[in-house]
Amino acid sequence: MKRTGVLLISLVLILACTGAGCVQPSEMEAEAQLCQDLEELRAALESMENTSLRSTVGDIREGRDAVRSAMEDVRASAEDVANIRVDNLNAAYEDLDQAVESLPDDLTVVGALQTIRPEIQAVREEQQNLYADLNCTA
Repeated sequence: MKRTGVLLISLVLILACTGAGCVQPSEMEAEAQLCQDLEELRAALESMENTSLRSTVGDIREGRDAVRSAMEDVRASAEDVANIRVDNLNAAYEDLDQAVESLPDDLTVVGALQTIRPEIQAVREEQQNLYADLNCTA
């Protein structure tokens, strides 16, 4: 009787785990997801950099929030891919995040973009390096 109960509980836990996504994706699936997330990061960076002249520093910070969300997805995806390190991308992103946070509210958009452009470029370069390392295709 105890044995049947243990087996039943084990079966329920296995089914619950499978339904909740506890099963690890294959290496190819994980790489494909990371490629997609890196592409979304590229798009978020582009959107942040291509703000209009009518934009404000607040709009740039909102763009940074989209980049932050994309970075979180990249970090999560990278955990499932063997032999991929995102340390350089993380460092570049942290520099960008700090640069945006340090922007004075009264700075013009042109001035703000000139100030943070090197950090945006550094994140872009690290994103492109990972994209190339994974042999991602657009």
